[in-house]
Amino acid sequence: MIRAVVAFLFIAAWFCGVPAANGQSFEVASVKPSTSGESIACSGGAGTADPELWRCSNIPLGIVVSKAFRFQDYQFSTHDPCCLERFDFVVRVPAGTTNEQFDRMLQNLLKERFKLVFHLQQKEMSVYELTVASNGPKMKQKPPETARESEPWWIFSGSTKGLDKDGYPVFSEGGSGLAGSAGHFRWTAFGVSTADIAKTLSDQSNRPVVDATGLKGMYDVDLKWTVDLNFTLSERGKAEIREMVGELPDSGGGPTLVRAVQDQLGLKLNSTRGTGEIVVVDHVEKVPTAN
Repeated sequence: MIRAVVAFLFIAAWFCGVPAANGQSFEVASVKPSTSGESIACSGGAGTADPELWRCSNIPLGIVVSKAFRFQDYQFSTHDPCCLERFDFVVRVPAGTTNEQFDRMLQNLLKERFKLVFHLQQKEMSVYELTVASNGPKMKQKPPETARESEPWWIFSGSTKGLDKDGYPVFSEGGSGLAGSAGHFRWTAFGVSTADIAKTLSDQSNRPVVDATGLKGMYDVDLKWTVDLNFTLSERGKAEIREMVGELPDSGGGPTLVRAVQDQLGLKLNSTRGTGEIVVVDHVEKVPTAN
């Protein structure tokens, strides 16, 4: 169930280099339409124990586009009709590639193989302003330390060990990540800034979150909240969950995201109006070229 909710989350291979104007490309890349019907499975790549070989099977193109360009959920839906087809990726990654360089290579692959073209458009929408609550922050502040590269987007850091008595995911010792089960969500992170917190909250609230806390430290976060899946999911999203796990689960009681942020982090989400950038896909091929 955890994997089900989080993951929401020509039949031939083409092997060749993917050139790019800036020289950032994979050494070898294979992209083929997926026919497995299995769950999304990704392994290897930059930042992992197998950094020079990245495999990702049965992954919707929308997820690859969203993650490669680091779009937030309010900007681009992974369920966009343009990008519902699923593919298997196998790429050889140059030695020493960083996560940021990997994303750039993947962006170039999408532009070369799928002829992806998009533009950003300003749109008025509801936004949240993140401020410090009246009683001050409740997060544990971390001492200054050398910055470390975050884990790649396709790796779920710190496996879960089931659920606690209230139905929230439990991470293994020292583990971190974001997981959910039956509408009960948990985000655990170490040494993150309030800008990082705002970005994660933006993805979870599906609207821009502006960091107005003024806090400059790095913090440990352990946030638990509930979501009414029947209220928040689109009909497509509900159908996908029903297909995988049966009936849509009842989230039961628990704090909303807004209440959890205030009670557990000592921060406050203030709803207001503002503008945000959304992604408009102008063109994308349904089948990648052999390049």
